[in-house]
Amino acid sequence: MERSIDKHVEKLVMIIALIALFSFLLSFFYLPLIKILSFAFQKGDSSDATVFSVFWSTITQSSNMRFLAFSFNQAFISTIICLSFGIPVSYFFAKYKFRGKDLVLNLLTVPFVLPPIVVLLGFVITYGENGWLNIIWKAIFQTDRSLFNIFGTVEGIIAAHVFYNLSVIIRLMIPAWMNLDYEQVEVSKTLGVKNLTIFRKIVFPQLINFIVSAALLVFIYCFNSFAIVLYLGEVKYQTLEVRIYKLIKNSLKFTEGSSLALIQILINTLIIIIYLFFENRTRQMARGKEKGIKPKPIKLRNTPLMEKLSFLFLSMITLFVMFFSFSPMIAVIIESFIPFTKGISPLWGYITLLSSEYMAILGNSPFRMLINTILFSFSATVITLFFSLLIVLILRIKYNKIRNYKHSIVENFISYVIILPMATSSITLALGLFLKYRTTEVYLNYVWVLIILSHVLISIPFATRSILAAYNRIDVEMLNVASTLGASRLFIFKKIEFPLIVKSLIVGGIFSFAISLGEFGATNFLVRGNFGTLSIAIYKLIISQTIQLPATMASILIILTVISFLVIQKLGDIELKV
Repeated sequence: MERSIDKHVEKLVMIIALIALFSFLLSFFYLPLIKILSFAFQKGDSSDATVFSVFWSTITQSSNMRFLAFSFNQAFISTIICLSFGIPVSYFFAKYKFRGKDLVLNLLTVPFVLPPIVVLLGFVITYGENGWLNIIWKAIFQTDRSLFNIFGTVEGIIAAHVFYNLSVIIRLMIPAWMNLDYEQVEVSKTLGVKNLTIFRKIVFPQLINFIVSAALLVFIYCFNSFAIVLYLGEVKYQTLEVRIYKLIKNSLKFTEGSSLALIQILINTLIIIIYLFFENRTRQMARGKEKGIKPKPIKLRNTPLMEKLSFLFLSMITLFVMFFSFSPMIAVIIESFIPFTKGISPLWGYITLLSSEYMAILGNSPFRMLINTILFSFSATVITLFFSLLIVLILRIKYNKIRNYKHSIVENFISYVIILPMATSSITLALGLFLKYRTTEVYLNYVWVLIILSHVLISIPFATRSILAAYNRIDVEMLNVASTLGASRLFIFKKIEFPLIVKSLIVGGIFSFAISLGEFGATNFLVRGNFGTLSIAIYKLIISQTIQLPATMASILIILTVISFLVIQKLGDIELKV
């Protein structure tokens, strides 16, 4: 009797979970997505127009084709450069162990979740026309010509994208090296096989799935780039993301913007599906394997010359990547203490954060925008964890008995349903919410709700992957024993599963908080009234001569992000995958 009651309670809980999840996705993703489709396939004004007329004319327009080509080209080049530096650096971290290694790895990951606008500010301070690098260059060589120009150049955009995504390659390729079957390599060396042949025949086939998986992830991040291209690309260079934003916000061309958003969704979905295929293959390759490369202490005495040269090469690339990754962040923090004019305190920026100055420019006080940032991030994190946990529970629910568990049609359908939000960019998410709710009370007076929910939709993939990774490590036999002894599904979850995933739940929450802290694209699209965040404030002030104040705001975001990752370092690993 008690077992029957538990079964009914279990079913009721699962039904409620399904209803809550699908109600959320339906209201704030799928219905807005349908709204985008309705605008994309509106008829034109001519009498012979069809529902595809405006859509076809939009995607075949020469300027839109040019921006689509640019989106692909810059993403491809950025990905190749990230691979070129990320693969050797990942090998260095996989091969050697040294004090502070985990800390350095986590700090290298910080740029990935830094607000794009903070990255921009760091690049302006470090590599801009009056940036530190160009000032030093001009002083040393007594010239008026700059060494590096980041504005209106493809080079500037690609450099920012490499800075932003290099850590993705490093983090995802370390497990590839760690799971390499190194015994085959050692045997081949003993038999006198050349290193190039060993790499081509043994190493590369084992790495290729990891390389493609990581490359696709970086490609889609660069392809959907918004803030970096919006600011550095000026008018000449635009990604589809920037083009959609300008068509909707600047020109009020809803049909054209929706048409391009649909094209972007289709491209993203295709890339995500291919990515999931290769990512699944990497998991299968890693399952049950002994670690191939065991990290060893750095020791150069009594080592062959070639190994010394190899270490020197790898360490130089690693040091360059560390300098490239850390210098813009350090520059922002230092700039926040440099007075922008004589007689100003080094702490002026931090003092101004607590005042009502700059309200005319920002539309709100800096302090209120700081509070908005923290409140939005905290709220988004709580909601994200709730829905992520529901997704994981639904995906991992053991139908009938745990020991007889098989993938069901329901699970496959749910997996497909949650793929699409993962493949939708922040601007497209914001566009859908805007088109769906722009005439409603929630947008007109409670736009903060939509801002928070857009952060939730962006953060859910990361939190879900973190929790799911922990779930996949649970020993199924232990669950089988509990089930055989008569424990209900809910009891098993409460006493066994939840304690084993709680650490990853916290990690996913902190990661979501860090992402929400600096979210710019959707927030910038939706923001109105008094609900701006620090990212919006930095964007409005970055073109002013008063760099100290935006640098102060950016420093706070950097510090909060670094603290988040230091906590993650104590708790567990970071899932950068979608």
